[in-house]
Amino acid sequence: MSTPSPSPAQKNSQPSGGRPPHRGLSAPARLLRRIQIRLYVFCHKSRREPYPLYADQAPPRKPRGTAPRILSFLAALALMTCLAMLFPLRPSHSDAEMRDLAQFPDFSLSSVADGSFFDGLTVWFADTFPLRDLFLSLQAQVEKLYGAKTVTIVGSVSQGDEIPTFGQETTLDPDAAHQNQTPTLPESDVSPDGQADATAPEQDAGMQEGGQTEGQGETGTEQPEEDLEIPALDEDAVVEQLSTVLVIDNAAYEYYNFVQAQADNYTATLNRAADQLEGISTVYSIIVPNSMGICVPDSVREQAGSSDQKAAIDYMNSCLAGDVVQIPVYDVLLRHYLEGEYLYFRSDHHWTALGAYRAYEQFAAAAGFTPTPLDTYTEHTYEGFLGTFYNSTKSEAMANTPDTVYAYEAPSTNNIHITTRELSDWLYLVVANVDNSAAGNKYGTFIGGDNPYSYIENPNLSDGSAVMVVKESYGNAFVPFLIENYQYVYVVDYRYISDVDSRHLAELCSDLNVKDVLFLNTISTTRSEKLVNLLTSFVG
Repeated sequence: MSTPSPSPAQKNSQPSGGRPPHRGLSAPARLLRRIQIRLYVFCHKSRREPYPLYADQAPPRKPRGTAPRILSFLAALALMTCLAMLFPLRPSHSDAEMRDLAQFPDFSLSSVADGSFFDGLTVWFADTFPLRDLFLSLQAQVEKLYGAKTVTIVGSVSQGDEIPTFGQETTLDPDAAHQNQTPTLPESDVSPDGQADATAPEQDAGMQEGGQTEGQGETGTEQPEEDLEIPALDEDAVVEQLSTVLVIDNAAYEYYNFVQAQADNYTATLNRAADQLEGISTVYSIIVPNSMGICVPDSVREQAGSSDQKAAIDYMNSCLAGDVVQIPVYDVLLRHYLEGEYLYFRSDHHWTALGAYRAYEQFAAAAGFTPTPLDTYTEHTYEGFLGTFYNSTKSEAMANTPDTVYAYEAPSTNNIHITTRELSDWLYLVVANVDNSAAGNKYGTFIGGDNPYSYIENPNLSDGSAVMVVKESYGNAFVPFLIENYQYVYVVDYRYISDVDSRHLAELCSDLNVKDVLFLNTISTTRSEKLVNLLTSFVG
């Protein structure tokens, strides 16, 4: 008897390998298997086409070609490369990072031979990519979508040295005479006859009324303030440590670690300046605490590992020679801060113009003139300032409560002559309108920002009086207040002055007939080897 041929349905239900789909299964399993097959057949794209029940029955897939994908990737890469090589699209300044970007290296055979040209080319290529700020903004927006994040590390900070008490030895040679002590500096940065003072003689504490010293050679000491204590934080305050930045709610604060070697070099440089300017100019010193030292309670500061700024400033003032007139401002700033004054920005490391004015009042008392009342100046207000701290942290709380920049225009003149690092001479504004500037650039309203050399002439004075402010960026907000008291206000940024003028401090003061020289720096400068060395090189 012949075996009947299987029907088409049987052909589709039994695999070609002779493997019955239900053999060996229990009754419930066979039922589930039938249901599975029926559903598979029902959902198949075409019931007329054969369908595999097992992987080894599936027809081989035709591999997709990889050539189109490779070509698309290479085309996109070539397009980005061409875009990156377009010089006109490469930025020279980053508003988001608030800094000048790397410059194209100068070509020379020697730089090619030693490889420095190619190193500089690599840095320039990476630092000036077209649309850099746009990509940084997109990155910040994407990072906001991350949700819960661990603490972001911004920079680095090390444990500060122990701050010596008054009368302890400095790191410089305690046996060296006042005339021949010099700060520590690489040989290439020291003039052939470079000498400086390192002794820490006891200072006379006598002060005339108003804080003025009784005479040149005696330094002013700040009258002790009573009950000046930074209040404790609110119980619900949110504190976050971001390495060199401490964030409390919507404000950030810069750490300060005392470095005795650099502090001693800084004071020795000022002592040397006073030696060189004897009979020419009077040297004044203002060391400004940063916002951590004025606005953060000691308990929080100590827990964060930041050095005591008042103790550090007191130590450095004790190391200044008698012919350097100290202008202590710590207690004055603290008192006005406790009274509710807006002395430091929340989103930036600078002080406000009001903070600078409080220091100006102390300088006026020591220099022997009456400070110009604040209401004499024309006040300008620029809102929406988000400074360096915001740029480092991208804090949403800061973004929601940006700072306001208050600037005060002197009544006599608002003109300033600037020599830029590119050796261009500008007639600019002491207080410029920055309404349309980027959020991070509004501190640039003061004296055109950081330039190597500038001067302001008061047309209402003809007495030949002149002051020179030797500063970094903290001095920018201070300079406008001096206009009403001097015929000439000279401004030297010691970080860049060598780019435009090879003269040292004493030669400049002699040529310009400068009466008063004010060294105005934030306390952070006194811990930086690079900045202290630049200052020492300028003093000579």
